[in-house]
Amino acid sequence: MKLEITGRHLVVTPALRTYLERRLRKFTKIFGDGLHCHVVIDAEKGRHAAEIVLRSKILNIAGKGETSDLYASILKAVDKLERQALRHKAKIIETKRQRARDRAEAEKSDLGRGARPGAVRRDGRILEEEVRGKPMAVEEAVLQLGESEYPFVVFRNVESGNVNVLYRRRDGSLGLIYA
Repeated sequence: MKLEITGRHLVVTPALRTYLERRLRKFTKIFGDGLHCHVVIDAEKGRHAAEIVLRSKILNIAGKGETSDLYASILKAVDKLERQALRHKAKIIETKRQRARDRAEAEKSDLGRGARPGAVRRDGRILEEEVRGKPMAVEEAVLQLGESEYPFVVFRNVESGNVNVLYRRRDGSLGLIYA
């Protein structure tokens, strides 16, 4: 972690630098070594303020603490940063888990919307296409059919779990086949 400390109306001592490094070490454990940390410490008439800004490729958070004690101000700012960082980390983890669940569901589902580019022709007359996709509601399938170039949409109904086919009839209305 790259640490930059600015002292306003006070001198940054080695003890203060060591204290900050020790308190900010936990962010390196959470997000890795690519962090840049800028700390501004201000002292005026018995009031001490500490403002800490953490930046990386995936993170940009700031925390400010203001008390009558310098070290308490730093601790307050670090606590605010820690809450923000843990919230951000939880969002990252949940996003990864959701993507993995979506991928697993798509692989598990044998039917869906859209065809793969590598369709296989059998007997010269029958064209087989394997389709995959996420389960959807009938309303979503209606929207998908409106956007699709195909005259039908094969999907797994989220309400029943069964395979359904929504198709456009010759008179312009829609038909639904379910098993």
